[in-house]
Amino acid sequence: MITIKLNGKNEKVKENFSLLKLLEEKNIIPETVVVALNMNVINQTDLHKSFLSDGDSVEILRFVAGG
Repeated sequence: MITIKLNGKNEKVKENFSLLKLLEEKNIIPETVVVALNMNVINQTDLHKSFLSDGDSVEILRFVAGG
């Protein structure tokens, strides 16, 4: 297991865990969010090949429209 910071909170995940797998584990549809890994926005098409390392910081952002 490794420790990452997910939206500001420490969380343990398995090694060799991709961002796509993280979203799946959290029941988040990838097309509905923007994901930043260590302050770098990751393209939707790269989520499956972006793997987490110990100490990584992940921010999952949802955009809400309203008026």
